[in-house]
Amino acid sequence: MKRQIYLGLLFLATFPTLRGQQLPQYSLYMLNPYAYNPAYAGVAGTLLAHGAYRQQWSGLAGAPESQYLDAHLPVAPLRGGAGLRLENDKIGAHRTTRATLHYAYHLDVGRSGLLTLGIGAGYVQYTLDGDKLRTPDGIYEPGGSFTHNDPLFPEGKVVGGAPLIELGAFFRQRQLEMGVAILPAYVPALSITDQGAFRVLLVPQYVGMGAYRVSLSDQLALVPSFLLKFDPAATQVEISGAFRWRENTFVGCSFRGLASSARDALALFGGLRITEKISFAYAYDIPLSSLANVQRGSHELLLRYDLGKPLGAGRLPPIIYNPRFWGI
Repeated sequence: MKRQIYLGLLFLATFPTLRGQQLPQYSLYMLNPYAYNPAYAGVAGTLLAHGAYRQQWSGLAGAPESQYLDAHLPVAPLRGGAGLRLENDKIGAHRTTRATLHYAYHLDVGRSGLLTLGIGAGYVQYTLDGDKLRTPDGIYEPGGSFTHNDPLFPEGKVVGGAPLIELGAFFRQRQLEMGVAILPAYVPALSITDQGAFRVLLVPQYVGMGAYRVSLSDQLALVPSFLLKFDPAATQVEISGAFRWRENTFVGCSFRGLASSARDALALFGGLRITEKISFAYAYDIPLSSLANVQRGSHELLLRYDLGKPLGAGRLPPIIYNPRFWGI
């Protein structure tokens, strides 16, 4: 009950303008850069599709729960690639759903470099479930009937939506890959007037990613990577390392939160190729933050489909070391 009252007070304190939650956290970010960067669309030179589910802070009421589905492929007549991403992110009484179409322009740089510039356009919908809010002066019956006794608090679901734009850039040079993105680069305030009129602001999130492949033998490679996310209020850095065996099995770990104030989790992950075209990965986050005593860690699952052959007249990226650099 205390957690529910706190949630209600937090909602009241930020009224009439709410800040939307940050981007969903995915520990397996290195396996699907497209989830964080529209410029990766079509870079693999073939059709790629992913589905992911993440349960964060298991055992904690109202903890984040996220899912996404995406697919992208090269489009030779457009000199680039195109993709679609669908995402759902739920935190307590708040739910954010996005649907975005992306296009990335591909430009060869020298003999082995690739530079891509991506843009995405879509729609974001925000939902607030007033049934899950509680106020100190509200009346809540055991049978489910209730009243918040506050005109600012909705007593049902309220919904608002707006168009959005995303931007990104990606660069590949032999074993090195780097990318930056703004998600979203533009989105107007979501106005909700059904009950207790208020606005929701989705703050732009700036994302940086990078990885470098080190071949240890003909069959074994080490791939360190990083993910940087920041906005005007917070910065989070995650560093990872994965060992890949014969390009069909991998294990690794990540450390999230280099600063003591942002320390979050140690993630252990692994995966394998189930069939020629389908791969599976799993990650478990060991909590290191102050929430460690009230939760049982985070779980994440990812399925990947890789057509495995070039599409259209386009070519695969000019890297002969590992054509599935980011893949499983």
